[in-house]
Formats: sequence, C-alpha cells, structure tokens
Amino acid sequence: MSISQLNSEDGTSELAKSEGETEAYETTYQNMKEDRSTKENIETQTTVCKSQFYLAVFSVAVGIVCLWFQGRPYEPQIGISSQSSEYNVVTLKTYFVPLDPNAFMSFIDSKESKSSLHGILNWKSACVSWKWVHHQYFVPLLPPGGISKSPEYVWRLLPDVTSPDVMYSSKYVAPPPSGPVEELLYDLLSLFHPQPFLYSRYGPRGASGIVRATSLDCMDIFFRLHAEYQLNPPSRRPLWFTPAAFIGRLVMNITDMTVKHFSLGVPKDKPLNVDLEWLIGSDEDKDMEVTITYLPEMSLEIENTNIDDLNWLHEIPQTKALDLLEKDMYKYKQVDYFNFSEAYLKGSNEGKPVHTLVLWGSLVDQSC
Repeated sequence: MSISQLNSEDGTSELAKSEGETEAYETTYQNMKEDRSTKENIETQTTVCKSQFYLAVFSVAVGIVCLWFQGRPYEPQIGISSQSSEYNVVTLKTYFVPLDPNAFMSFIDSKESKSSLHGILNWKSACVSWKWVHHQYFVPLLPPGGISKSPEYVWRLLPDVTSPDVMYSSKYVAPPPSGPVEELLYDLLSLFHPQPFLYSRYGPRGASGIVRATSLDCMDIFFRLHAEYQLNPPSRRPLWFTPAAFIGRLVMNITDMTVKHFSLGVPKDKPLNVDLEWLIGSDEDKDMEVTITYLPEMSLEIENTNIDDLNWLHEIPQTKALDLLEKDMYKYKQVDYFNFSEAYLKGSNEGKPVHTLVLWGSLVDQSC
C-alpha cells in the first residue's frame, strides 16, 4: 500500500470520526433542550396548580364567610356607621303613655270633633322605641365657650320667634330644621311623633339652656324647650298637641366628648300638663275647641348611665337652675311674687301699693 493511500484512508477516518462527534454533540444538545423544555413545562404546570389551589382555598373561605353572615340575624344600625362600636354610641329609649280618652270623650258627640280627634285617639305609642346615636350627637346642646362657662350661665338654644307666620293653626307641615341645634331637637322630638313643630304658635317659644354644675372635665346642663305637634293628616282638620314644656338634662365630659347622662321629657309634677286644640271649622277664632288634661309619660333617656359618683367643683341646686330657666322663658316670672300677708307687710314697709292676683292654678306650663 502506498503512502498516498494511507494518507487518504487516514483523512477519511478522521472525517468520519469528526462527523460522528458532531452528530453525538447535536444529539446531546437536542436531549438537553428537550430536558429543559420538559422541566419548564413541569414548573409551569406546578405554578398553575398552585394558583388553582390558592384560588380554590380563597373561594371556599369566601363561601364560609358568606354562609356565616347569612346565618346571623339582622341588627339595625340606626344613626351610626359600619365602623362604630358599642363603645362610641349610646342607646336612646323612648317612654310614652297615651292620654286617657275620658279626658275628651265629652267632645266625641260632635261629628266634627270626633273627626278632628282622630290623631290623638290613634296615638298609642312612640313612633320609635329606641335609637343608637354617637356621643357627639349631643354637642349642639353645649353652651358657647364650653367648660369656661360657670353655673347660672343661661343662653338661648332657640330664639323666641314672633313671626306672624308662626301664629296660625291651619297648617300641617313644619318648616325644615335649620342649623345643628334645630336639627338635633327636631330629631329628638320626632322619636315620639313624626310631626313636631319646634316653634309653638303661642309663647313662650324656643329653648333655653343653663349650666348647673362643672367639674374639671364634666358639665351638667339643663334646658327647657317649648314645642308642639300637629297630629292629623291634611284630610282632617288640624289637631294641636301642646305639652307644658320639655325639660332636658345633659351631663357630658368636655375632654373626650362622651355622654354621662341624657334625658328629655314632659314634667309630671302638675295635675295638668298638656293642651289639646282642634278646629271644627274654617274660622280659627270661632271654630276652635280646647281642653287641658294630664299626660302620664312622654320622655326619653340614655340607657345604663350613672352620674352619682361625679364630684362637682361648682354647682347650683337643680331647683334654682329650673327656676332661672322659667324666668328666661316667662317674663312675668322675673317679678317676685309673695302670698297676700307677705306682700301686705312688704308693701307697708316700703310704701308701695299691693297688686293682687287670684288664680285657679299656676300660670306656668298649661296649668290653669
């Protein structure tokens, strides 16, 4: 064999060897690509499975929560937001005992009176038995200046409106409340009946407040409101229900604005405390029927309050606070009155004439 043949065979062998190695490399590379693709597919499938698993768990959790809420009884959240808790709201409860029908049964013989008395005959209970409110709900009742005011400080919550628009009886709907004080008092009176009138047709009108006591962080306030209700719908002639007055009390912590006590109601200490007036015709001067009687209960208060442990730094007696409120509402109360023997001696000593008043009852609050 010649040298050229050997070289040729060696070249062919090397070429074959090189091609074999190339094929082996390509095969190995292809296998690596397939392995990588398979691994990526497995990882993708794993990720999808995890996502599906988490989604399934979330769906089950949502379903459990929905079923739990469906199983709970509905609890009305009146006047508070969903973020409120039992610690920043209080419960107002109403108490109402209707008039004794015997007080006006003598008027039922008249067809016109029987129709007009429909509103009082069918008013058996307060229209709202309870309500949740925030502590800050009562802030409009605080005096201007807050804790800086001392006992005996008197201020007007509602002015004495003397507009002629107030002084007529043929009306059914009260003007909408304007301002925080009117809105609060209107809302409170609406718990008893949906048709309150904050400004009564006849004086005294409006509302006054007085600071009775103060401590380092609390204030005790009494207030007096004169308002009335129109009880009949427009298809019937107006029927006016005028309580003697509403006396309220608010004890509030001025530092954190929490309510310690609140109450509001018609006084029950006199034998006559409510006036009823109704029209039996179109002429208010000639067609008005009137009776005065006793209302057993019309009040509201906050539940579960106790102010007996409060220590007041400055205070006046409750009787004096109420007397000062009367004097602010009734001008005649600003004159001192005495029984006849006392007045005679005082007039003789001072050389002044004695004016005598003979009354069937007290002039105050529908009592005569």
